[in-house]
Amino acid sequence: MSDTVIRLGGSHIGNALSIHNLEEYLGRKNGRKFVVVSAIPELSKLIHKSISSVFQYDLNESELRNEITSFFTGSTKIKVTNEFAELVEQLISLLKGIGLIGDYSRALKDQVLCFSEKLSVEILKAQWPLGTLLQVQDIELAVSSDFGTATFLSVNLDKLQTLPDGVYFIPGSFGVTENGKLARTGKTSADYTAAFLTKELGAGKLELWDLDRDFQRADPAIIGNLQKIKRLTYSEASELAYFEHYSFHPRTVEPLEHEHIPIEVISSDSADGVVDTIINTETFIEDQIVKSVACTDDISLLKLDGPGVGLKPGILAKVTTALNDSGINIKSVITSQTSINFILSEENGIKALSLIKKLGFSSVTEISLVDDISLIGVVGHGMQHAFGVSAKIFTAVANNNINVVLSGSGASDLVSYLVVLKSDKEKSVREIYKAFFNK
Repeated sequence: MSDTVIRLGGSHIGNALSIHNLEEYLGRKNGRKFVVVSAIPELSKLIHKSISSVFQYDLNESELRNEITSFFTGSTKIKVTNEFAELVEQLISLLKGIGLIGDYSRALKDQVLCFSEKLSVEILKAQWPLGTLLQVQDIELAVSSDFGTATFLSVNLDKLQTLPDGVYFIPGSFGVTENGKLARTGKTSADYTAAFLTKELGAGKLELWDLDRDFQRADPAIIGNLQKIKRLTYSEASELAYFEHYSFHPRTVEPLEHEHIPIEVISSDSADGVVDTIINTETFIEDQIVKSVACTDDISLLKLDGPGVGLKPGILAKVTTALNDSGINIKSVITSQTSINFILSEENGIKALSLIKKLGFSSVTEISLVDDISLIGVVGHGMQHAFGVSAKIFTAVANNNINVVLSGSGASDLVSYLVVLKSDKEKSVREIYKAFFNK
């Protein structure tokens, strides 16, 4: 009998109807049901804020305690449990300790942030008394020691497979290192946790109990009345996950892809298990090729220009090594014979500029940073084999006097990138969307 693995987003924990529907939905399934829980978003933000307060001014213990417990009472309508209260005190003690020693390593940051899921699961357990909490230590959910970006390595299958039938809650987004410390696999990465367990347990599919931000044709803040995308490949879903108007962790597909295990996004509006979006290996090319026009403001552009850039070996390797050693993630690289362009997050741009200027390159005449820009991603398999797709994109922006700062395509068959000024972002999305979807 196959186990069921489902990811529950933290935003549903305070939604009584959503929890009721999930209980009914899982109640019709036999066997073990593993519910991997993400953090309540507001609770996660509060804990992030408390970290800053430790270093900026004295921690107000009473205020933090009251703010956290209000999440419990507001969701459950009952008195705070002893388990929840104990976790709150552990968190406050840890924050006080960090403030006293004045040290805040990546490992310590992970210990603090894990309380987001630990506390959220306790709130869910109070709403769903028949469920059983499984701590990551209980099931020996092992991860690498890359704090903040850890990778799942193994889980004690014997312990999981000897559990009786029932519902089990597992806090998502982190596991245990070989030294017994907690390490996070990313921000809101319960999707990835659930995917790893799905593969290890041999479950037939991974189910996501709705998404906070659905897979749609564009950013709903820019285009209204959008349709949900019904079918995506693993690659398309991962590509879209890097744009903040979707709420899907990019690493979710990693454990599932080689096993061809599908992902289903289930509507929480009822207990009927209606599938909104299915993600699998099957390449489904729509008539218009493009499936979504995505966008983000969270970018900056680090440019290395010079007539000898294309001839001098080692420049790219030197830069990527330096950025990696400093913990700066490179979103993408677009190159030509006279320019290397690194797409970074907005917050990392200035830091990267200062770092790379110190390296020294004889063949680079200018190193500069371009900000106040946005990234447009036009996503859909088949873009490199369909006539006219690129022409439609560039005609749409050119006919509306939109300046393209940088463009890149060809690295994969599923995405074309355009970098535009922030002031042109919304117009770019609207015009490209109209070119493909308004018929």
